[in-house]
Amino acid sequence: MSNPYQPDPYGGYGQPQQQPYGTPGYGAPQYQQPQPGYGYPQQPQPYPPAGPVVVQANSPATASVVLGFIGILTSCFYGGFLGLIGLGVGIAGLNKSNQTGVGRNAAIGGIVLNVLSVLISIAIVVFYFSVKP
Repeated sequence: MSNPYQPDPYGGYGQPQQQPYGTPGYGAPQYQQPQPGYGYPQQPQPYPPAGPVVVQANSPATASVVLGFIGILTSCFYGGFLGLIGLGVGIAGLNKSNQTGVGRNAAIGGIVLNVLSVLISIAIVVFYFSVKP
């Protein structure tokens, strides 16, 4: 417990204590805001968006992925035809993604799936005609 008759070294509730010359003060140094034009440059305040952000969808890229999956699943029957159609749609989606910047990965994935669908269909046809009953 401290002596109640000595002045509070931290300033307390009364008048601020005067420190003798050369005596370091207590506590952390006070931060002062820099004056305008001095110190750090003033950061511009960000503005909120003017309205809701609209995300553009790349429909041909999405359609290419869907046609690729369906083409692989039905490659025994008509997957090659769906693969060729999906390949064209995927190339259109890739062109649209170059313009808008949206859906590039989906378009490339759709092209890969559709090429795979065509290759599976070709392999099935070759296997069917190479095996003699």
